[in-house]
Amino acid sequence: MQLQLTSLAQASEAYGEILTTVRARVPAAVNERISVQLIAKIGIEEVAGLAQERTFRLVVMFGLGGIFVEVLNGVAFRVVPLHPRDARAMSREVRDFPTLQGFRGAPPVELCALGDILLMLSSLAEQRSKLHEIDLNLVFPYPAGALAVDARILLA
Repeated sequence: MQLQLTSLAQASEAYGEILTTVRARVPAAVNERISVQLIAKIGIEEVAGLAQERTFRLVVMFGLGGIFVEVLNGVAFRVVPLHPRDARAMSREVRDFPTLQGFRGAPPVELCALGDILLMLSSLAEQRSKLHEIDLNLVFPYPAGALAVDARILLA
């Protein structure tokens, strides 16, 4: 693993070093694909997803993420299909809404970006009948955009 690469030249050099190390340890290795990812800037921890609910089928979920999703149960749910007004309402119902608005000098996050994630989850649920559950935990909302840094998808 190589961290904090800041240029294409550094990434190219790291790629060569990783391949050399892999070939030395596993000479039969043939995969030369390497994943390059940005390191996410830490922010407010949120969760978004789809959950199977006995009565309503799939529901969209949003709320406190990380360990807080289980401890504080600060989550809002809506039945699929979701509409923009539903996504807006969900972000305002969760316990940590004041932190999303800006807290202790932190800037407010872009609520529209969170809403877009919820609307995309709803749309995906409508298009793919075999979805059983999706967990995007953690989702980091920022003043400009939001980023899901971990995902788990279960198919029926």
